[in-house]
Amino acid sequence: MTTFPEEDARLLENLRAEFGKQETMQRLFQTVLPHIEEGRRTLVYILAQVDRIGHTAMEPFFVKSLYGPHYDRILLVTGEGSGAGYNPFILQCPGPEFVHVPTADPILPLLGFLDGGILDLKLFHLCLASPQRVVRDFGRHAVAGGEIRYYELPDDIRERGEAFLAASGMPEGNPFVMLHTRDMSYLPEKAHHAFRCADIRTYRQAIRRFTEAGYWVFRLGDRNSIPMEGAPREALDAFLHPAYSQALDIFLSARCAFAFNQASGPEALVRAFGRPAATVNLVYELLRLPLKNDLLLFKDYVSSANGMRLSYREILERGLPAVGSGEVFAKMGVEIRENDEGELEEAARSMIDRDRDGTDVTADAEALDSFRELGLAYEQRLMADPVMQRDNHDFYAHAHGFGVPAPSVLARKGFLDPA
Repeated sequence: MTTFPEEDARLLENLRAEFGKQETMQRLFQTVLPHIEEGRRTLVYILAQVDRIGHTAMEPFFVKSLYGPHYDRILLVTGEGSGAGYNPFILQCPGPEFVHVPTADPILPLLGFLDGGILDLKLFHLCLASPQRVVRDFGRHAVAGGEIRYYELPDDIRERGEAFLAASGMPEGNPFVMLHTRDMSYLPEKAHHAFRCADIRTYRQAIRRFTEAGYWVFRLGDRNSIPMEGAPREALDAFLHPAYSQALDIFLSARCAFAFNQASGPEALVRAFGRPAATVNLVYELLRLPLKNDLLLFKDYVSSANGMRLSYREILERGLPAVGSGEVFAKMGVEIRENDEGELEEAARSMIDRDRDGTDVTADAEALDSFRELGLAYEQRLMADPVMQRDNHDFYAHAHGFGVPAPSVLARKGFLDPA
């Protein structure tokens, strides 16, 4: 979708008209019928954004958990895939019940932006659910204690990954960390996402903390990413290694001791394989669903006018988790500041302790209760807003047990101040 509500509304209106056309449905049937097996319950899900690694990793994972118990086969209809965010290996991982059905049809993949529920088309069921609907429904499913079904690592990807580890020089069986930072070298035309980015140079102390503790560090990215400088030999930009292939994005996410990442595409892979993670340089978002015990190190929100920190109450009252554009933040007088080296190193230490001896991060109980209570009150406002309901934005993960804020976040001066 776009960053302009008016354009999104027109697109959805046009797509609903297309879905109502007989010829569109005929093309859909022609696309999926070769993959229908008699006597097997089949769900068709349309994945609109196969060119974005985060959606390709995230949506089938949520669909697997929401609908997997009720169907024998799940057909994933997608476009043909291209561009910097496309990884052809991901759709090998949801499980044997999934069948990838790519199409060159320009309209059918876009139907994945529509919400219409489960439609019984006799030969198969069609799931019309936008990405926002699927995320929200999975969130509610998880809060209610529903089963979570993870991805499975294919043997050929595992073999590629093990060969890469050997080629990298890492001793066999050594634990490793999957590191990912996002910078504007990825999708540079999307300048409105700059607030989501981070400077890899601020990670030096954290990286050294990992390697001194005996971990190797493999960083994901693309060939245009800013490389690490002055890193120990045990820390590699995997995407610059001669043996790199996109299959390694999957392997390193699935087999890491833990991840140290941002809220960008690869973090969805880590979650889909059930691996622990610290998500750092994180912004507040409505539909971001970490795993239960993930460590969350949020960026700092300050007033552009006076440099004063915004309290969490102010962040929520101003509706900032619903903002997805740097330009809008600027107009609202909000500056978002990255984590500093000390915060990142402390998060690294916490993840090492947890991995080594099972020591979970323990936030101040009273502060954590206050954080959750503020989130719940915010979610109640979202649920009472017809526009947020319509857009499937009436769920807020941080009102619930999706991840644990780093103690340093909850201890920030003024962050949890009362009104």
